[in-house]
Amino acid sequence: MRYSIRRISIRSALKIGLLLGWLVALLPALGLAAIVVIAVRGIDEAFGQITTYSISVLGQPIANIDLLALLGLADEAARVGDLAALGWGLFGALALVFILIGGAMVAITAVLFALCYNLLAAIAGGLVVELRESP
Repeated sequence: MRYSIRRISIRSALKIGLLLGWLVALLPALGLAAIVVIAVRGIDEAFGQITTYSISVLGQPIANIDLLALLGLADEAARVGDLAALGWGLFGALALVFILIGGAMVAITAVLFALCYNLLAAIAGGLVVELRESP
């Protein structure tokens, strides 16, 4: 028996893309979230090592130099510190966002594939599949 696949349902492609998209995106999302958390912690540690310098003359302090404030990075250092303090919460939130984005991208890819296939099948006749009954 020979059958020709003339059209792929867009709704079906979207449903399959959404159902499988999160699974396809799961491992890359977890890895990317871990990399971001490690980077945030490293940046927080780097900011934490920058100390305020005190200038004193004859035992009398005359000035304090805060390099973070001088470079305009004090607010960013505070934000990075807040993010680093979230720990596993940051990892979970990032992983969830990356999974959702990856799943949506897989669903969009499946829909675009179905649209392209439908256009080409209308011109070229579609994919022909030969089936036989198993004993």
